[in-house]
Amino acid sequence: LVKPLPALAQTADRALPMRFDLRLQGPAEACDGKCALWIAASGAITADTRRDFEMFARGHGLSGATVVLDSDGGSVHGAIALGRAIRRLGLDTTVGRIVDIPSGQERPRGRYVPSADCESMCGFVLLGGVHRSVPPQARVMVHQIWLGDRRDDPTAANYTAEDLVLVQRDIGRLAQYTVDMGGSIELLDLALRIPPWEPMHALTAAETRSTRLV
Repeated sequence: LVKPLPALAQTADRALPMRFDLRLQGPAEACDGKCALWIAASGAITADTRRDFEMFARGHGLSGATVVLDSDGGSVHGAIALGRAIRRLGLDTTVGRIVDIPSGQERPRGRYVPSADCESMCGFVLLGGVHRSVPPQARVMVHQIWLGDRRDDPTAANYTAEDLVLVQRDIGRLAQYTVDMGGSIELLDLALRIPPWEPMHALTAAETRSTRLV
């Protein structure tokens, strides 16, 4: 049986590439035969995340499942590709964590914990769900996209014209994706107002509705 991870280990996991785990809601008696199916998605979004997710999906029956996101964000292209893969499979999305619980049964079971952060590009992955929810205890936080190799100290870095072209091209791709997923362009506008050297903006409940994130 897998024991619940301590908080410190969970924090460390967010820096690793995103991993996916399938859990049935538990304990069984708590859901009276109508147990939810959750895909715990925790960690950083990389260029390989969509491939990893599709490989995971091929090995499991995911019909009716909800992807539960807990991530600091990551690659723009990786997030767009993952969001589109989630939509192709007709899955729902939410923000939170899944904590393993002892079940004594063949299928691993877990408990949904709504307190989690979905930061940066994670918010756009959330947009990939057919149905999307953000519980009051969770936060979706956004800011501008930036060149990954200069994210640590963006104001001190040097930039070329080619760098600006790349950023603007990615903004265009993100705008198209947002519209394709049924979101409002206001979501991207809110993100682009926040420079990467300032604290991320946590969306209010009203903003998650007005941007059609939920």
